[in-house]
Amino acid sequence: MKLRLIVLCLLIATALAAQSADTLFVLSSPQFTLPMYEAFSLNYLGVEAAGRGYTGTGVLGSAQGALLNPAIMLVDSARVFTEINIKPPIDAYGLAFQSRYSSPTPLGLVGFSFPIGNKIAAAIIYSNPKSLLLDDFSIIINQGGDLVTRYPKYYLHQASGMANYQLLDQLNLGLSLHNQIHYLDDVLFFKTFDRVREYKYALRVQPGLLYHTKDLAAGLSLTLPTSLDWDLKYAQYDTVLPLEASVGLSYTKDRYRFATDVKYSQDSVIDDNFKDRYSIHLGGERRDANKILRAGYFYKSNVWDGRVLLPVNTSAQADSSIWWDDVAQTLPLEDNSQHFISVGFGYFFRGGNINLSGLTAVASEFKSTQINLSLSLFLSSFNRKDFFKFE
Repeated sequence: MKLRLIVLCLLIATALAAQSADTLFVLSSPQFTLPMYEAFSLNYLGVEAAGRGYTGTGVLGSAQGALLNPAIMLVDSARVFTEINIKPPIDAYGLAFQSRYSSPTPLGLVGFSFPIGNKIAAAIIYSNPKSLLLDDFSIIINQGGDLVTRYPKYYLHQASGMANYQLLDQLNLGLSLHNQIHYLDDVLFFKTFDRVREYKYALRVQPGLLYHTKDLAAGLSLTLPTSLDWDLKYAQYDTVLPLEASVGLSYTKDRYRFATDVKYSQDSVIDDNFKDRYSIHLGGERRDANKILRAGYFYKSNVWDGRVLLPVNTSAQADSSIWWDDVAQTLPLEDNSQHFISVGFGYFFRGGNINLSGLTAVASEFKSTQINLSLSLFLSSFNRKDFFKFE
């Protein structure tokens, strides 16, 4: 009898341990800012890099790729450029109603790059690195007669000033200062219909370097960690934006260029339950006259998967109505490792260039897709009536 009791206790303890291992009971950061949601929320900015397996840390090129590494900028004259990103919605599982994660903001980036003397290149860029909208989170009230519909969202708006300096003929040093506005709206809390909205500012510092010869280039970039504290009325978070690092190599031979990147994010600093994230990128391109074809592949590792326990309004005025009894207090989060394939196309004309790329996740739980389109123009070309003339 005692042996059976001991075995039963061990089984119960094992079950409880298994349950706690795959449920995030306490959030260390607001829900949609957690790194697992980047499987959809992250926007792959830089259309050339996106078509080439999102490689670019070690590729000398235009300012449109400088978000990966500020040291890669090669600015021959002043340019303006813009990029549109389109991401089809994906299903959000585990909710009472059919819902989707979407990214309704198509503007990816807009910027201006220019030389300062012979050795300094600079750029000013607005970008939207992350965007996520849950459409929607609905609660039935009045015996099924009405719905309270929520649209929780998270946007990251970023204004970047960046420059690089040609220290030696083959060595560039770069620095980016990213002024970020993290925006949350309609944050989910259990037992309240209050719609919480909050903005937070953060400065991200990103140094980089690039060593390059005629055929080879090698780059390194670091985005330094910074603290970010939230006061969301019903919950407070003292969190951190983690260290991010990337190294990249590229090799150019005749009409071909091949590139590889390895990226790392110290996500475990946010929560001990999280794994550090890494990604491996491979890509290449071929140039024929004024046309470029690109293709690539990359893999991103899983951070954490399981169920997320929604934070609860525990104030004395907490809404304790019966409508909350039928609402699930946890949301499932799938394995967020992803395999991506990508393709791209570039066309150069007298006044600038047009680029198109597409990437999609395959053999992954989060099957996100993104299409990028960009236009880059030389400012000097506006003085010519025929600058849109194709050759």
